[in-house]
Amino acid sequence: MTSPGGVAAADERVRQPRGEARREAILAEAVTLFAAKGFRGTTITELADRVGMTHPGLLYYFGTKQRLLLDVVRERERREASALLSTVGDGPEELGRGLRAIARFVADDAVRTRLYVVLGAENLDPGDPLHDFFVDRYARVRDLVASAVRRSGAIVDADQLAREVVATLMGLEIQWLMDPSAFDYLTAVDTYADAVERRLDANDRTSEEH
Repeated sequence: MTSPGGVAAADERVRQPRGEARREAILAEAVTLFAAKGFRGTTITELADRVGMTHPGLLYYFGTKQRLLLDVVRERERREASALLSTVGDGPEELGRGLRAIARFVADDAVRTRLYVVLGAENLDPGDPLHDFFVDRYARVRDLVASAVRRSGAIVDADQLAREVVATLMGLEIQWLMDPSAFDYLTAVDTYADAVERRLDANDRTSEEH
């Protein structure tokens, strides 16, 4: 005969996977809505309707709309870090490979890429909820690229080139999201990565000659 405590423990084990699955479903739908309408244009009621829940039922999992937003962002950061952390290495070719890996990640996850473009535009002012997050994020990306440029040994302004690289990738992302039929995004990034590799390689040879 099963004790009441054993039944309760078994019920809890069943509820935990179900609760986690429900939470993941909410996050996935939130990504879609935030990417389409932005954080400000999306209501908790609309999101709850999309996942078949009540407003209070949805907030049970996240507490507030802003907490939901933060969890959406953290999930995207986790995916990105897992895919890209080791892609930008030493040397011109390694940096080029890193840029191409970033492009593949963007192309394979267009909805979340759009999400970041929309949220970035919504958080330009210092008082906005994700303003500091995006400032820190772009600073980290620039630092990552600048460090790779320095390790390549090329005699160039690493910080300036990093700003150019980030600006170019972001610009290509936005143009592609607005009109995917206008050009091949992966080819465009590949062409730019080739140009960066040639520039670094040429500057490295020049430094060796002198």
